[in-house]
Amino acid sequence: MKKRYDVIGVEDLIMDLAFQIDHLPATDGFSRILDYCWQSGGNAASAIVALARLGATCGMIGTAGDDAYGEFCVRDLAYHGVDTSHIKRHPGNTTLCVCLAEESTQGRSFLGLRGTPADMTPQEADESYVAQARAVHLSCIPSSAQQFVLDFARRNNLLVSLDAGAYSPAGAALARQADLLVMSEQFYQGLFGRDENYEKNCLRLANDGGHKAVVVTLGSRGCVGSDGEKAFTLGAFSGHKIVDTTGAGDVFHGGFLYAYLYRYMDPQWGYTLQDCARFASAVSYLNCLTLGGRTGIPTLEMTERFLRDGTVLEGDIPARKQHYRQAVFQ
Repeated sequence: MKKRYDVIGVEDLIMDLAFQIDHLPATDGFSRILDYCWQSGGNAASAIVALARLGATCGMIGTAGDDAYGEFCVRDLAYHGVDTSHIKRHPGNTTLCVCLAEESTQGRSFLGLRGTPADMTPQEADESYVAQARAVHLSCIPSSAQQFVLDFARRNNLLVSLDAGAYSPAGAALARQADLLVMSEQFYQGLFGRDENYEKNCLRLANDGGHKAVVVTLGSRGCVGSDGEKAFTLGAFSGHKIVDTTGAGDVFHGGFLYAYLYRYMDPQWGYTLQDCARFASAVSYLNCLTLGGRTGIPTLEMTERFLRDGTVLEGDIPARKQHYRQAVFQ
């Protein structure tokens, strides 16, 4: 069966309001806003947008409220060419997240307002839709629609990619079913505690769990991974001013999955898992040079140029900055 989509993501949509500030204010204090933007967020959804920016064909399964934020989140996926036919709009509010990028520390903080809970039924998720994908990409937040898609993917030999962010027993159960397991350091610590023998543990986890790839992202310290046969450690890129690390992990997932599908699985490229991780690191690093989890996601041309000689192309990033300052109001 010829596949219509490279990847279908599964996640409820989130609205982000991002501020770049000079520092977090103390109680009763003041902090200056340096920049701001409105954009949609979410772990799996932002990975799907990164895939689409790189040239993959993608769809999304999830929910959003029937408010203005929900409308924007759906439009933002469509703006990137992502199919939104299986996003369910429901009465109520879309989840809102305020993201604070702190210039003085290059750190980030978040304020969250949970939206009106809703879920998709398996019928709404639609197995005939999922069957059109080469791979599915899931966040670590369980839902009935997510479990339906995961079960269908396992039965039908679709590649399963998981964003293992915040650790939980439910997330650990999902991780055991993933082909591509890319986890945060927090999730890694939920599995292995403070044991920093990353290579040994990634190698063991890939072997014991039957994963095709296991990667742990370590922020400014790079990443470590294994395919069950050998392990690698890869340093992070540096040399440019980091503006905002919001979405860095999400975008890494999108870049890794793109490299895996298009280059690791295509023998003519000769890509290793370490090459996939380096590609993903470049996509994530370039995004961190701009405020917001999606504004600075590079195109394939921008990514390849950076990997080739370290040049950061401007591309359409200025236009994207302007777009995200006002698109929610249009």
